[in-house]
Order: sequence, then C-alpha cells, then structure tokens
Amino acid sequence: MSRSTDLYVHEAGAPGAPAVVFLHGAGASGRMWRDHMDRLGDRFHCLAPDLPGFGRSNGLAPLTVDETADRIAALIEGRVPAGRAHVVGLSWGGGVTHRLLGRHPELVDHAVIDCAGVLTSRSDALFLLGIAAISPFLHTRPVVALFARMVGMDETGREDLRAASPRAFRRAFVEGFKGGASPVELAATSPTLLSAGEKESAIRPSNAAQAALMPNAVARYAPGLGHGWIGFEPELHVRMVEAWLTGAELPRELGVEPDRPAAVERMRRELAKEARRGDARLAA
Repeated sequence: MSRSTDLYVHEAGAPGAPAVVFLHGAGASGRMWRDHMDRLGDRFHCLAPDLPGFGRSNGLAPLTVDETADRIAALIEGRVPAGRAHVVGLSWGGGVTHRLLGRHPELVDHAVIDCAGVLTSRSDALFLLGIAAISPFLHTRPVVALFARMVGMDETGREDLRAASPRAFRRAFVEGFKGGASPVELAATSPTLLSAGEKESAIRPSNAAQAALMPNAVARYAPGLGHGWIGFEPELHVRMVEAWLTGAELPRELGVEPDRPAAVERMRRELAKEARRGDARLAA
C-alpha cells in the first residue's frame, strides 16, 4: 500500500481540513467531481484520484477491486492527517467504496455509494458480454457518442473516455459486477448513503437490503433517472453529497427506497454461503 503516490490526484481545499475522497466511474477521471469540489472546497480537503488505467493514471496497470480499495486506503493513510476520510464513489468508484468498507472500515467516516450494488442479477452476464465486445473500440467516435448519450457526458467526460485504457475499462466492469456482500462492510458503523437512479432495477434492491442490514445506512433513488444520473442532474447530486457529509436533510427530490424483504433474505443467504466457503477453506 506504499505506492499510492503514483496515482494522479485532483485536489481542492486546505490540507488538514476534514477530507473527502471522490472515486470516479469507469471511463471517467477525478475531473468528474469538479462541481462537488468547487462546492465543498471551502470546508473540506477534497481529493479525487484518477484510478489506475484512467485519466492521468492511464499508464498504470488496471487493478482488481480489492487492490484498488487497498490503494485508496494507502492514499487516506498517506494524505489525511486525521486517518479517516469521507468517501464518495460512483459506479466503479462505488464498487471500490464497498470494498473499502469491507477491508478498511476504520478509514471511512461518512460514505456515499452511488450506482453500485453488491447483489448481482441475471442480466449482468449479458451486459458484461456487451462491454467485452465494445471495449476494443472504446476510443472510436460511435462508442464515445453512445456512452455520452447514456450517462450525459460533457466534453470533459468524452476526453476522459478517449484517454481511458480499454483494458482498465473492461476490468472495472468485470470486477465491479462480481458483487458479494461482506459481513465486515455490513457491520461498519460509518453513516452510509446508498443511492441509485430510479431505473436501476438491479442496484436498487441491493441498496435496500444493505440499508436494512447496516447499522447506519439509508437508501435513496433519483426519480426518473438511470445509471450515472449525475450527468443529467449534477446540481441535485452535489446537494445530496453535501447534505450527507454535513448532516443536513437530504434533498426532498430523492425518493425513499421501499423495504424489499426478498432482497434482504437473498443477501443473508449469500452471506451464509460465503461463511460456509470460508469455513471450508480453513478446514482444508
């Protein structure tokens, strides 16, 4: 974890202030958080790394989700004097935040995890086949235009996508869709906001289940929107993050995720299955 310094980090605010680490989605970079950093930089030390394979870190080899979480842990340990930081993650960055809570919960103050669930769905396999098919053509005009329409990319987002490593892009989706709830994460006491677009049919049940099982978590959704809704409602996303980190009331535009008992039971079954696998490995 000593090699965190080779990540390029976008920065705002005064070192020594309460820290916020922003983790971007696949194909993006730390620049996607510029509106959040402009809003919060007068109160927080904002750190937005370009994750391996993306942005100005695109020369670094892509890492697994666990390795990336360890790299962010090293960043917090090396750059945050208090030893704890708020963490805000979107999509791939949200998956990394899940693992950070599962591997290094002591380093996380408040967390916002957007557009990233831990329960997989049957449609994931087909989606990943599509990602594998287009990854070699990631930098072509049609693919960039497709993703720009899907998640509301501006020109900065298009530039970041054209700069991204296709290998890192594909690996981020494969790793991000592995899923799996961690008992350590579910026991974490960090106040955690789990958010998604209303149309994210796989992620929303996962968020509801996790919010029911974690001691200090809530789940919300952005009405009428899908994955990467930050691109279509950036101001609402900024207000959501600001409210969660400062203890203010969340924006009323957000919907409250309803209870989903079936998803809760599924998450409990997956936890029990993983515990049995762990026992088997210890006995071997």
